[in-house]
Amino acid sequence: MSKSQSKKKRLKLERDGALNPEQLRNQWQRKPRTQVQPNRKAEQRRSHCRRKDGSDGAVFTLRAS
Repeated sequence: MSKSQSKKKRLKLERDGALNPEQLRNQWQRKPRTQVQPNRKAEQRRSHCRRKDGSDGAVFTLRAS
């Protein structure tokens, strides 16, 4: 498969000492290893901490005795 004209120009400029615009762009990076979900329970704990409303999902009710 051949290279496109724009790719050839970029490589030529890079060989001549100019910066390649591809290198200036942000590259996708994977989440840090500490943030990868090891199991479902850990993901639930993290999502609980991220909630804005502060509720833990429990419903408090009073029973008349």
